[in-house]
Amino acid sequence: MVKVALAGLGFMGKTHLGAYQKIPDVEIVAVCDPRKENPKVIRLETGGNIASTSGSIDLSSARAYSDYQDMLSAGGFDFVDICAPTFLHADYTIRALDAGYHVFCEKPMALSVDETARMLAHVKKTGRLFSVGQCLRFWPAYADVKTLIDSGRFGRVRYAEFARLSSPPRWATGNWMNDSRLSGNAALDLHIHDVDMVLHLFGAPRAVRSQGVKEMDGSISQITTFYEYPDLAVQTSGGWICSGSFGFTMRALYILEAATIELDFTKSPVVTVCPDFDPKYPLPLAEGDGYFHELKDFVDGVAKGQLSGIVTGRSAAEAVKLCLLEIESVKDGKRKRFRK
Repeated sequence: MVKVALAGLGFMGKTHLGAYQKIPDVEIVAVCDPRKENPKVIRLETGGNIASTSGSIDLSSARAYSDYQDMLSAGGFDFVDICAPTFLHADYTIRALDAGYHVFCEKPMALSVDETARMLAHVKKTGRLFSVGQCLRFWPAYADVKTLIDSGRFGRVRYAEFARLSSPPRWATGNWMNDSRLSGNAALDLHIHDVDMVLHLFGAPRAVRSQGVKEMDGSISQITTFYEYPDLAVQTSGGWICSGSFGFTMRALYILEAATIELDFTKSPVVTVCPDFDPKYPLPLAEGDGYFHELKDFVDGVAKGQLSGIVTGRSAAEAVKLCLLEIESVKDGKRKRFRK
């Protein structure tokens, strides 16, 4: 039985609790949230942009803490799942690693390249297992499309575009997500999913050029980026400036030599494959969402003592670095070379 301590009982913490309920041989033994000193039964409806879980979970058998260090000092678990706000990711990760625990940290990994470097240094020093919640690498719609692309059945990708559009995130406690100093605004917090998928599918681009919507504090709430590759065209667009009633959507389009693949979560089926000379057809997808599959993967890795490597600390850090470079491009209007 793998034992988990969960830090943060907000939108993402509840999402993770819902996923753990579906994973065998895992137990939530400790939870920490400064707002909830003694959680018992928690409703799992998140109020966030993706309704991936519902119902309730009984946490009466889990030890409850309002202080993170108290939880680490008490111990009794195998890994810490960090669902605290982004500005705490680096500090919480380093403290858990140094205390001897494996760590699963929500995305984005951190707010700066320096923070990701410090986190990776502590992973290396401690020898603990570490991964980050870049869930699209595990989400069946995206993962199964990657498998189809990698098979070569329809030739190489010539063009790809990704979009992630949302109403403002008004569910966060204290509105921390709309404070760019704490979240990095949409250009880092939301957009990083598609940036990571671009890296996962196509590797590092030679350069990027971005445009976006700037807020009064200088942060970017909507961003569009063009990625420079020698043999294909790629673009992404993401942000949370849509009207309040818009909600949330994520979609992608892949144009290959012999087929077009449409991925759109507002449609059914979610993924449609359109070959050149045969009828279009729905792509059968694995059950479950990205949260379930990424956490099951990490739990299994902890049980075995070795992770799958689908998401690594270094790949997550690379996504942060590329996102921050795109933000720089928006601010100065210049093309930016990407050096790994």
